[in-house]
Amino acid sequence: MNVRGLILLVVLGVPAALLLALGPREQQAIPADRVIVRYWEKWTGVERQAIERLVTRFNETLGAERGIWVDYNAVSNVDQRMLIATAGGDPPDLAGLFDYIVPQYAEQNAILPLDELVREYGIDVPAFEPIWLDICRYQGRLYALPSTPFTLALFYNRRLYAEAGLDPNHPPETTAELNEYALRLTKKDDAGQVTQLGFTVSPGMLGWWHWVYPCYFDARLWDGTQCHVDTPAGRAAFTWIADYRARVNNTEVLKFEATAGAIEGAQNPFLSERLTMVLQGPWVANWAAKYTPDLDYGVAPFPSVSRERRNVFASADVFVIPRGAKQPHEAMVFLAWLLQQPHLEELCQLHGKVSPFRTPGPDFFAAHPNPHIRVFAEMARSPDAFGYPSMPMWTEASAQLLAMLEDVLRGKSTVDAAVPAGQARVDRIVADYQRKAARHRGGGS
Repeated sequence: MNVRGLILLVVLGVPAALLLALGPREQQAIPADRVIVRYWEKWTGVERQAIERLVTRFNETLGAERGIWVDYNAVSNVDQRMLIATAGGDPPDLAGLFDYIVPQYAEQNAILPLDELVREYGIDVPAFEPIWLDICRYQGRLYALPSTPFTLALFYNRRLYAEAGLDPNHPPETTAELNEYALRLTKKDDAGQVTQLGFTVSPGMLGWWHWVYPCYFDARLWDGTQCHVDTPAGRAAFTWIADYRARVNNTEVLKFEATAGAIEGAQNPFLSERLTMVLQGPWVANWAAKYTPDLDYGVAPFPSVSRERRNVFASADVFVIPRGAKQPHEAMVFLAWLLQQPHLEELCQLHGKVSPFRTPGPDFFAAHPNPHIRVFAEMARSPDAFGYPSMPMWTEASAQLLAMLEDVLRGKSTVDAAVPAGQARVDRIVADYQRKAARHRGGGS
């Protein structure tokens, strides 16, 4: 099977022709004397405004000097569209993706390795924090560059802590403590219905990272050949989740979770003070400042199973150059400019994210809109920081891990039944991918 066939096989079920036909359109009058760099990105709203501000600055300065015009397009489902465009021989010159997709696209030969290009264009890669470079590498090669990175932390309501007799200056440090705090912070009415919930991992109520909790119990899901779900750490994590929900009354927890309001707005369950603790990223501070400026909240590293370790989930949006890009060198000129520390840190500030650099600029923290950004930045330096498993079949495996969690959350299965069943499903996905990849490498169809 050739590369194009493999790519289209991966995105079966996506109407490729329609996506290509309805792909991004140029919105601006582009000077006739410029080489056009087509840049596809997932950002919309405020995030789009931030990158467009920098793209415009490049086009008016270095772009004008070098005869380059970066044509920014906000593209929905950018990862799928980029893959399809690559298979069709007409990819963009630069794309902004989520970091978890990098191993898959590197394995499928859909993106260019950047090691030689970053040297050629003088990008100071060692200046970046190691965790962000680890995220951008696959099998020892650099396939992406960090754009706006973040870590996840525990947001907690200081006012509700005080009401419950908890010290607002001492959030929980272990997952056992988190359960105890959550129980004290949960309230019910006379009918037994939950009116205020201490904590939840529910994907339906701000629980976007459904797979991370075993990692806070010291699990490492991927060893390069196998995904480890059914382990003591994995079972301990799901037991921790199930135990807390049972003590509250899982039926009532499910009813409460079904009332989750809009994610970005005053009805966000954390902002509306119905959910007292949540695992989330630094953008929550942006929402709080906009919708509930008087909210009294704190931010702390998310608890791990023991005090001796500080496991931290770290992730980043990333830049890649698709294979077959018509203007890869001009795209690198733009990237080399954008990844200069003042420019990239400006973008990170506007997105409310942490700096990817080992040593942030002198004004980065002082000018940052997030008053807790230092907490997120310090967590990125933890020796126990981890990112998405570097699995080329991660999207399929992640879906199965979500199904496993949902079975536990909804009482459809016990932990002892759900975890081995989830392991078996993930094993089949890994084996199937490895079998197809081996056949592809061997020249089979």
